[in-house]
Amino acid sequence: MKKAYSYIRYSSPQQASGDSYRRQLAATQAYCDANGYELDTELSIYKELGVSGFKGDQEHLKQFINDCETGKVKKGSLLVVENLDRLSRQAINVAMRQFLSLLEYVDIYTLQDKKHYSNNDGRDSENQLLDIMTSLIIMSRAHEESLTKQKRLKEAWANQRKNAHKIKMSGCYPHWLVRSDDKTEFYVKEDRAQIIKDMLDMCINGLGATQIVRSLNNNIEKYPPPSSKKEFWVRSTVKRLLSDRRLLGEHQLYKGHHAKREPVGDPIKDYFPQIIDEKTFVNAQISLKSRKIGAGKVKENSFSNIFRGFLRCGHCDSPVEYVNKAAKQVSTLYLTCSNAKRGGDCNHSKHYRYLPLEHMLIHLSTANGFMPKPEEPNDLQQQMELTIIKRVRANEKLSVLLEKDFTAPVIMAKIEELTSDVGKYDAQIKEVEEKLLTIKPDYEYEDLYHDAVLEADSVKKFTNRTMFNSYLNKKIDSAYLYSIGLFPCMAFKMHDGSVHTLVLDERYNFGGCTLPNEKDTLIRLNGEGLEPIDKIIWEMIGNTIDFVGNIEHENEELSKISRKISLLLSKFIMDSQNQKLLSEFNKTLSNAINLVSSVKSD
Repeated sequence: MKKAYSYIRYSSPQQASGDSYRRQLAATQAYCDANGYELDTELSIYKELGVSGFKGDQEHLKQFINDCETGKVKKGSLLVVENLDRLSRQAINVAMRQFLSLLEYVDIYTLQDKKHYSNNDGRDSENQLLDIMTSLIIMSRAHEESLTKQKRLKEAWANQRKNAHKIKMSGCYPHWLVRSDDKTEFYVKEDRAQIIKDMLDMCINGLGATQIVRSLNNNIEKYPPPSSKKEFWVRSTVKRLLSDRRLLGEHQLYKGHHAKREPVGDPIKDYFPQIIDEKTFVNAQISLKSRKIGAGKVKENSFSNIFRGFLRCGHCDSPVEYVNKAAKQVSTLYLTCSNAKRGGDCNHSKHYRYLPLEHMLIHLSTANGFMPKPEEPNDLQQQMELTIIKRVRANEKLSVLLEKDFTAPVIMAKIEELTSDVGKYDAQIKEVEEKLLTIKPDYEYEDLYHDAVLEADSVKKFTNRTMFNSYLNKKIDSAYLYSIGLFPCMAFKMHDGSVHTLVLDERYNFGGCTLPNEKDTLIRLNGEGLEPIDKIIWEMIGNTIDFVGNIEHENEELSKISRKISLLLSKFIMDSQNQKLLSEFNKTLSNAINLVSSVKSD
């Protein structure tokens, strides 16, 4: 049996809910059954659903042609279509060239007029000429119909824009509005508008989309969802509403459908009643951007792992995982290599106590100015957000034009204008960012520790921790957790190219981290020490790490002695007046040095 292939296309998304696809497929199958063809199912049916044949955006038809050229579709097979206009509605020279190219590989059968087109059917040239003329007329008529439809649509769009403030368009308008019977204006549903205002207030006060959804659903009687078909609010609806510029009264017209739709012209101002002011809208956008959270689960009002999204194992480069072995016992919070935890090829299965490392990260961040203290959005931030919006719009328009004919002088002029605008907006954004850096106050350790760790309000604490994590992800390019001896260490490579390290004695919570001036800053996370002695201890830790880090750990005796050195130093941190401990430490270190020398000489 000869193989047959089906190509199905319809241009309107509305046809998806109708019978177009089923009708075309059923008719194809019926023809194949009646005429001894096997409809190929291995390559599946080539289809374009909701795709116009007028623009030539038919990727699956291009794939069929490519399959013909590569031999995946056997020469002499049959392509079944409802009509030739399903193949193309482009200009006749383009459509005819494609049609003749297809006939070099396959026959074409059109269901609607029962025509069989072929290059190799043995018929005389007069019949072939008649077939070609017929196909020309069909494809020419299809193109003219699409051209006429496009012209009418353009005129309709132009008239709608021209009369936008006289007659409000039908179709989909915001759920917080209702259109008057004479179609001349919209009225605000005050109850729906108030819900949106409350959502924006929640957002500005630090709640993200997920938290807002929970708050709305916990008070569902006060905050019913916008659709009567839905019982609860969903995150996608909330995110869309928080950034919907129709709240400001703007109406943006589009052409095309779904992902391929393109904005037409500039937004129409004051088309809808404005229910919030622009300052409120901009502040909400600033708040949303300041607290983006990476992928993964987030418990209600709980953001446990500040290292989320950037910390990796320094021994195998796998992500580091947060572990809570017993939720009611704070002491059982750990960080560990996800690879080792799941029995992978990393043998570094150490569980690092979480809280001391988080405290050290707070010290590192505040000492180096990684975390600006949040304040009410100021004029500069609002100016930057408005400029970003303008840049996004200019880029959208530029993207649309770059897909058009570059040779047209009007398009070239507009491309140059938009490119200039984008460059201007980029420069303005950079200038404002530099100004913001000079006026933003940085967190002090005590303030950040309070806001991220001690804050009693769970919602505020959640917001503070997500903002802290978001800023760290913006600052840090990569971070690695590893251990030398019994000391947890972290190395941070920043986006600006600088590198920072921190070292911690997690038993007694003494540690330090680097500063930009190549100096170090020390901290006791609990208890107090004498600064001169702490500096000596820090120097001892550095020397111990340098020594232990160079020991060959395959030697069991050396491994034991390195752990003993680390343990003695930890004890000395808490009992720095104990001369006996200091003496034992020096003696053990001296023995270790001698042992290393003898191992190397062997």
